[in-house]
Amino acid sequence: MGTLVALIAGFAAISPYAAKLIITAGGYYYMLGLFALFGWLGLRVAAPRRAVWLGWIRRPGWPGALILLATAFALWSDPFKHKVLYDEYVLQGTALHMHATKEIGTVIRAYDIAGSWVPIDTFLDKRPYFFTFLVSLVHDLTGYRIANIFLVNVALTPVFFALVYWLGREVAGRGAALLAVGLLATMPLLGQNATGAGMELHNLAMLALTMALAVLWLRAPDGDRLSLLVLGAILLAQSRYESAIFVVPVAVVIVAGWIKAGRLILPWPAMVAPLLLVPRVWHNRFLDASPLLWQLNEGQTSRFGLDYLPGNLTGAWTFFFNLGPALANSWFLSALGCAGLAWFLWVAWCWARRPGRAPLAPAALTLVAFGAGIVGNLVLIMFYYWSRLDDTIASRFALPTCLLLALASAWFVHRLDTRRVPALRIATVAFAGWLLVWGLPVLAQRLYTSQNLVMQEVEWEHDELLKRAGSVLFVSNKSTIPFVLWRIPTINTSVARHRSAQIGYHLREGTFKEVIVAQALRPTSAKGEMGVDPDDLMPASYRLEPIVEKRFGGRYSRLSRLVGIDETGETAPAAGFVAPAKAEPGP
Repeated sequence: MGTLVALIAGFAAISPYAAKLIITAGGYYYMLGLFALFGWLGLRVAAPRRAVWLGWIRRPGWPGALILLATAFALWSDPFKHKVLYDEYVLQGTALHMHATKEIGTVIRAYDIAGSWVPIDTFLDKRPYFFTFLVSLVHDLTGYRIANIFLVNVALTPVFFALVYWLGREVAGRGAALLAVGLLATMPLLGQNATGAGMELHNLAMLALTMALAVLWLRAPDGDRLSLLVLGAILLAQSRYESAIFVVPVAVVIVAGWIKAGRLILPWPAMVAPLLLVPRVWHNRFLDASPLLWQLNEGQTSRFGLDYLPGNLTGAWTFFFNLGPALANSWFLSALGCAGLAWFLWVAWCWARRPGRAPLAPAALTLVAFGAGIVGNLVLIMFYYWSRLDDTIASRFALPTCLLLALASAWFVHRLDTRRVPALRIATVAFAGWLLVWGLPVLAQRLYTSQNLVMQEVEWEHDELLKRAGSVLFVSNKSTIPFVLWRIPTINTSVARHRSAQIGYHLREGTFKEVIVAQALRPTSAKGEMGVDPDDLMPASYRLEPIVEKRFGGRYSRLSRLVGIDETGETAPAAGFVAPAKAEPGP
């Protein structure tokens, strides 16, 4: 009955527009309720085994020391910066608004009014909001700081490694589990996300946590463990778009637990679980009805399609087995993990054909169910328009697959060890060789991060604006969100073109001491003469005085001061070449 009501509520009773309004107003409290209930159930499940986990915390031994070492290595491997633009700024803008208003929305325009930073315009973002909810809680407890989102990822890093170790130990024993931790810690992609402001590490930690809860449920099925597993799956579905796919392996694990218990266990959180997933359905329907949020490239009309498959498959192969420094991959992890998966499929085939076969252990069944979910997740993104894993911005989509490869590597090494092959020693020596010869040189160059020219351009603009005395209105030719987070009043170029009267008024009245305009310069003639990009031209009535220019790759960026606006009523963009001033050297 609950499933039927959820289907009607999710797909029929509410329009996408109404869903948007409900999520905006009530999404924060929905997430607060889920998180609080999850924490309460977690305490109930942990209480009977207090001596076990408390003893491990007090005396973590050398596994604990190696987990901390892995954490330190991952956090050292890449600088703390925004890596994925402008996704990470959007997440921070959402967390800021949730902290300030307890509503779901991303701030795109705000002003300092009587000493208070007041949001003016917001929009409902396409991204699930569990991660931004956690960041907003940190804002609530410590005050708003841009650095808080980095602190959340720093805190999640040792938690994730501890979960990987626990899962690996259940599947393959201590030594192989620590090898899995090392394989992930030294993969540049993991460090890139651990030191970034994205939601990928959070999604990865929630995936590992849900897998751990599945093992606990299968070990000793009871109401509290089932409730905790169900809520973990719902929170995982709110961690990334495609993570809703893991509801399926959780359902498989739940049924397996019922079979083991010999009875149907249905606590109330499990019975209302379909209803608790309805807000996720609403959010997806809102996204389906908002093509502007799809961010398709020119000529594309759909987010998913067969046309994207060939290029994405090529990109996936290139990423997983790339030998150069330009991608944040680990070919050693890919090779060992693929060998483990191949062996696993052979063992599974033999097991399935064997009469009177023994049932799978809880950890093995969990790995099978969630491994299938991770493969399904990878297959799904192969049909997505922007999932070429050899794109340094899209490589992060490979992280769940890398988790599976690490666990498969641990299982593979353990199985060989049981056959009296010193696989763990061989793999450890080979891993050390890979790290010294390939891994550390790649980490030292950090090309996958250092070549992010848009990030460098935004940071340069921010540094230049900080040099200006008094209040500044910034006209950005990119996104306003980063500057709103820095509490710099900002509008887009397209808005500024049609607001000459308002900008002129505030400039005369002293609301802003200066108006700074960002423009891109590019060759605009056969002779290579430089001019303002047509998309960044301001109306002819705007009198601009160039301040500074800098080159970023093949692109020049200019900041100009608005000297004044002629009262001609002219709103058409200015035309003609604009000779660049002497540019600062750039990367």
